[in-house]
Amino acid sequence: MSTIYKRGNKLYIGFKSSAGKWQYAATGLNAGQEREAKKLLGKIAVKIEVGERFNEATEGPITVRRFAEGWLKDRERLGIRDVSTDRGRMENHVYPSLGDVPMAEVRPRHLIALIRELRTEGKIAPRTIHNVYGLLHTLFRDAVIEEILDATPCVLGKTQLGKKEDKNPEWRAQAIFTRDELEMLISTEEVPWDRRVSYALQGIAGLRHGEVAGLCWRHLDTSAKPLARLVVARSYGRASTKTSRTREVPVHPTLAAILDSWKLGGWVELMGRQPKPDDALLPSREGRIRSRHHSRNKLLEDLARLGLRHRRGHDLRRTFVTLCRVDGARKDILEMISHNPRGNIVDIYTSTPWPSLCEEVAKLKVGQRKPEPTPPPETPQVREKTSALTTVLTTVTPPALSLVSKSWKSHAISRASFVEAPGVEPFTRRSEILSVSQRLASDASCFHKVGLLASHAV
Repeated sequence: MSTIYKRGNKLYIGFKSSAGKWQYAATGLNAGQEREAKKLLGKIAVKIEVGERFNEATEGPITVRRFAEGWLKDRERLGIRDVSTDRGRMENHVYPSLGDVPMAEVRPRHLIALIRELRTEGKIAPRTIHNVYGLLHTLFRDAVIEEILDATPCVLGKTQLGKKEDKNPEWRAQAIFTRDELEMLISTEEVPWDRRVSYALQGIAGLRHGEVAGLCWRHLDTSAKPLARLVVARSYGRASTKTSRTREVPVHPTLAAILDSWKLGGWVELMGRQPKPDDALLPSREGRIRSRHHSRNKLLEDLARLGLRHRRGHDLRRTFVTLCRVDGARKDILEMISHNPRGNIVDIYTSTPWPSLCEEVAKLKVGQRKPEPTPPPETPQVREKTSALTTVLTTVTPPALSLVSKSWKSHAISRASFVEAPGVEPFTRRSEILSVSQRLASDASCFHKVGLLASHAV
C-alpha cells in the first residue's frame, strides 16, 4: 500500500513499512515526474519484501554472514559443486572482516581492505586470493539479481588483486611423477591394495579423485574391444562429473589386470562378498565414498614410506597426460579422453571412434613391477645338536607380514565379518580352503624334515 502526493511543486510518497506503520518521505522530484516516483515506490516495495523474507524487523539488517549462509544452502540444494570449499573460504577469509557488515553497506573500499590484508599476511597463495574474490563476486552478483542490492561492490581490478599465481613459483613444474615412481605406487606391496588401485585409476586412466570415488562396477565394460571401457559419469556421490559431461576412458592393459585382480581378490576381501553392478568400485574401508582429504593424507604417508617427495593426488592425472604425450599419443584425442571436447561446436559434434581412443591410450608404456624374490636366509654352520634344531626351526618359520600387509589383512577380515548377514555364505579365503587332514599332513611332513636335519647335524 503506497501513495504519491504533492506539496507545492514537489512530490512526496507514503508507504507501509514491514511493521505495518505508514512512513512518508520526500522524493526530490518535481510535479510531472510521477512516473519516476512510481519506480521509486516499486524499489521500496521490493526492499520491504526482502526485509520480511529475512526477518529484518526481529533479526536486524541482512549481514554478509546471514545472506551467505542462506545462499550457500541454496547452492547445495541445486547441486552446485564445491559448496563445502566455498563455505570454508567464507568462514576462514571473509567472515572475520565482513561477516557482520550489512550487505547494503559493503563498499569497494571494504573489499580492497580485505584483499590487501590477505595479500599482506601471505598465508594463502595469490591464486587462492583470486578464488576468494571470485566467490564474493558471485555472491554479490546474486544479491543484485535477488534485488537485495542495487549494485555490486565487486569492481576490483588487477591492481588491487595482484597476479594470479602459485605461492611457490617452483612448485608446479615439479608437480608430476616419473614413470618409475608411478610403477612403484601401483606395484609395491608397501602400499595397501586399495590405494594401489586408486593410484592406478588416476595415473593410468587420468581420472580425478572424485571420479574414482564415484565409480561403480557397472561403469566398467569389459566387453568393449579392443580395450575395456570406463564410463566416467559421477563424482563422489553426485550424479555428474566436475564438467557435468560424461566421458568414456579406455582401460589400459595394465589397469585392466589391476582391476581384474581387485575385483576377484581385494574387493571381496574388503567387503566380504562378491561385488554387484551398483556397488562402488573402490569404496573406503568402511564401505562409504572415499574422502578426498583422507586420501590425500594417506598418499603423503605412502610417499614418505617409499622415500618419495611430497606431491598431490591430482599430480597423478597430470602424469597420465604427460607420459601419454611422451609416448606418442595425439594431443587432440588425449584431450577428449581426459577432459572432453572443448567448447567449439565442431569439437562437440565430433565423435571419435572407440578404436582410435584405445590406440592412443595403448601407447602409454606403464606396467606393474614383479615383486623381487626374497633371498633365503643364510644358515650358519651347525656344530651342535641344539643349534642345528634351532636353525631348522628358524628356517621353516614363514616370513612375517609387513606392517602394511598386517593392517590391510586385519581390516579386510574385520570388515568382512561386519558385513556378513544371516543367510549369506561368507567368503572362504585361501587359508581356509585346506582341510584339517591336509594341514595335519603338512605339519607332519615339516616335523619329519626337522628330525632328519637334526640327526644329520649330529
